[in-house]
This record gives sequence, C-alpha cells and structure tokens, in this order.
Amino acid sequence: MGGIIAAVRAGSVAEELGLRPGDELLSINGHPLRDIIDYRFYGAEEELELVIRRDGQRLVCLVERGYGEELGIEFVEPTFDGVRHCNNRCPFCFVDQLPRGMRRSLYIKDDDYRLSFLFGNFVTLTNLTEADWQRLAEQRLSPLYVSVHATDLALRRRLLGNPSAPDILQQIGRLGELGIQVHAQIVLIPGLNDGEPLARTVADLAALHPTVQSIAVIPVGLTKHRPPGLR
Repeated sequence: MGGIIAAVRAGSVAEELGLRPGDELLSINGHPLRDIIDYRFYGAEEELELVIRRDGQRLVCLVERGYGEELGIEFVEPTFDGVRHCNNRCPFCFVDQLPRGMRRSLYIKDDDYRLSFLFGNFVTLTNLTEADWQRLAEQRLSPLYVSVHATDLALRRRLLGNPSAPDILQQIGRLGELGIQVHAQIVLIPGLNDGEPLARTVADLAALHPTVQSIAVIPVGLTKHRPPGLR
C-alpha cells in the first residue's frame, strides 16, 4: 500500500531527493500510508524516513528540513487503498437515478469518511470500523459531513435501506467526545421524514451543538431514471 507520485514540484525537497513521477511512497517514519491524510499527518515532522518503491526496488530516503517546509509531492489519487463504497440502498440515491451510458466514475457510490474530511463529501458513517474510530481519535479528522436524514433509528434504517445501520446520535456523540465537529444533512422525502420526524431530527441535532455545527434540509431530487416508488 502506498501513494503513486503524479508530480514533483520544481525546487522542492522531493526533487532534491531525486523522487519522480511513478515512484510509490510506501511509508513515512515507519507508518504505512493509506492516503494523503496519512502523508500530511506523519509527514509533519522535520526529520523523516521515506520508503519508496521504484521499479520493484525499495529505496530509503532520509530528510531533514525546515519547519513547515513541504516535501513537494502530488499524488495520482487522494486515497491509496481505493475508495470505500456505500453499503446502503437509499431509495433516493442520486447515483441510481443517473441515465445509462455516462462515464464510469459517476456511478461510484462512495461513502468514505476520508473524502468527507478532505472534500466535504457527505457520508452516512454506517461502514465505520473500530479501527476507523481509533484513527479518527488519533488524527482528529474534523469536520465531517454526515447524511443523517432521521435520528429515529428505525426510520433512518428504512431511509438508508440498511437494517443494521448504527444509531447516528450515538455516533455523533462519540465524534463530539473526540473533538470532531459535524455538518449534518437531511434529505427530505414527503410522507417519510417530514412533519414530526423532521422536527424531532432537527431538535435532536440542535441539542448536540457545538458538535453539530450546521443542519441542511434538502428536498429530495428525483429524475425520470429513478427507481419506482418515489414521488
């Protein structure tokens, strides 16, 4: 596991080390790299040991640099171990409502908390492992953007099409204990999570301020390509 280098900035530390596009950065100071978050987190020290793979060979580079001086590496992808996919089956999923024949990347259903931290992608938190929680605690990845839809557990499981979805209030509470802030999203579906369920969801989330920094309520978007059953 490692990150494929896409570019090396001119005049950078990486250029002085002789790094080049196509090299794979495997680890920093003994920490294997899963994504650019690891690269930034473990690469913040002034003295670094970089392990590089080039043409099947491993190279070790020792770095001493000034405080705040960047290595100057750009990667092909932000995640080095792929993108974590969604394990839900939301009836209103916008990916399922796309027409056929478009570019393949549009049909990827990502639900990756790392992309939430990096780019503001909304995630459901339904696929977090205990190792993910440990990483969140270590690296304090804040804020995260969370698709809540409903705080009632049974209703949220119905909306997500996932009977094993965890309790979102407990998850947000745990994030708050770690010092991680949340921006919440509610996709509103008439007859399902509007009215009293919406009022309860907003009240529950508001009670979690300042962990919950914002609440966005968005009307469901439907296309002619949607699955049957939505209106």
